[in-house]
Amino acid sequence: MFEFVEKGASVADNVIIGPYSVVKAGAKIGKGSVIGAFCFIDSNVCIGEDNYIGHSVHLLGRVQLGRHNHIQDNTVIGLPSKHIGYHFYQGRVIVGDDNFIGNGCAIDCGNNHLSDKYPELLSYLSGDLISDENLEDATIIGNRCYILNNVTIHHNCRVGLGNLKDCAGDYDTVICTGCCLNGFVQVRKGSELSSGTYIREFASLGEGCFTAMSSHIVKDILPFSAILKNKNIGLADKLIQKFHCSEIEIRNLRDNFAARRSGRLKIY
Repeated sequence: MFEFVEKGASVADNVIIGPYSVVKAGAKIGKGSVIGAFCFIDSNVCIGEDNYIGHSVHLLGRVQLGRHNHIQDNTVIGLPSKHIGYHFYQGRVIVGDDNFIGNGCAIDCGNNHLSDKYPELLSYLSGDLISDENLEDATIIGNRCYILNNVTIHHNCRVGLGNLKDCAGDYDTVICTGCCLNGFVQVRKGSELSSGTYIREFASLGEGCFTAMSSHIVKDILPFSAILKNKNIGLADKLIQKFHCSEIEIRNLRDNFAARRSGRLKIY
């Protein structure tokens, strides 16, 4: 009771909407999803099946959620992108399946203007995307990502995409509390960022990378590298074991990564 669902919103069967939540006309909510109290679901939001949306979550602009995602309280997804001279443009956010996004996270939508200035970013952003759709203006969270509290993900980031098989656990990619990903950052599938990791704009982390607490990443990182005190200390053995990768597989991943990265930054 006391929810506000505008005429023109599409709400499937078995959807629960908490009190004082607003669902705008044009929004779509798939069956079995739960929306907590005091949420705001904008008109261009599409929520798939069996999602859990906590209290006071705001989904703004063009946001697409897949299935079986768990988004905790006070998270905002779809904030306008923040880049000097381009903050007026609002692209979109695409979130895949089976993700956990903790309390108080902020995820910006993409913008599609910087590639006019940096055309090399077009191929950089299109890696792994088999769709014919132009996703240049999207911030993308893949599948099976575990993102803890108060993580900030800025415009045009790519998280959890990459050429690894799913691990035996529930989640492949882990981003711990208080991390910050600046614009056009890639954190590829299987990486683990410890609390307080900051990643500069355009940096790309290959599959299975590990960063220690309070790392400041200012270069690209080859797959399955471990970063401690902002230095590459060798292979991330625990993540290699997690994904059961052989030496040949690691070598192939590193070769593919070197060919795919934007080339704007050096490699650790």
